[in-house]
Amino acid sequence: METTARRVKAERDRQRLPHRSGMERWTLRVVFVLATAAFLGVGVASALMILPDDEANKGPAVYSAPTAVPAHAKVKAGKHKSTRPKGPTKAQRAQRTAAVAELRRQGFTALHLSSYDYKATLRVLIGRPVGDAAGGSYAFFFVKDRYLGKDSTTPSNKVSVAKTGKSQVTLSYETSAGRAKVRFKLDGETLQPLDEIPPAGERYVRKVT
Repeated sequence: METTARRVKAERDRQRLPHRSGMERWTLRVVFVLATAAFLGVGVASALMILPDDEANKGPAVYSAPTAVPAHAKVKAGKHKSTRPKGPTKAQRAQRTAAVAELRRQGFTALHLSSYDYKATLRVLIGRPVGDAAGGSYAFFFVKDRYLGKDSTTPSNKVSVAKTGKSQVTLSYETSAGRAKVRFKLDGETLQPLDEIPPAGERYVRKVT
């Protein structure tokens, strides 16, 4: 009895609703879709107004492929700096020590050890008599650790090393007429002056103290 009453009521309610054609139903659907799109558009516009300018202008993220590194660059980057010391080796220091000892054996003291070129074949040290500052100076030549001889048989008031090379040394003499430069070259096992050495009287005058 109750079920029948419900069916009758539902039938009356359907009869009260206005009848819509198929065209009206499609029109309502289109209106609903457009309203939804408009609502979403308003929401997006509001979000863009709230976001900072830099965030709004970013746009979609673009993937960038990693740049290939050349093979030679990888090898170069893997190289380490040499830890080899810039100064003389232990053997080279020993050769200079032996050269200084040779001067000492002959009764001279070595001056300006910096003139001794470790890298050259022909090396030189300037020395003067021990305990005699006015005794004049000589240039002592060496081929590595082997003693060759002096620049002259007579001393000079002042002689210095102007230039060194692999197998050539230039000495600068102070003379009564000014400075004079003389080149000495290693010729095989012999030391040869390439320029004329100033006379002894011009190079040396003993100072009275």
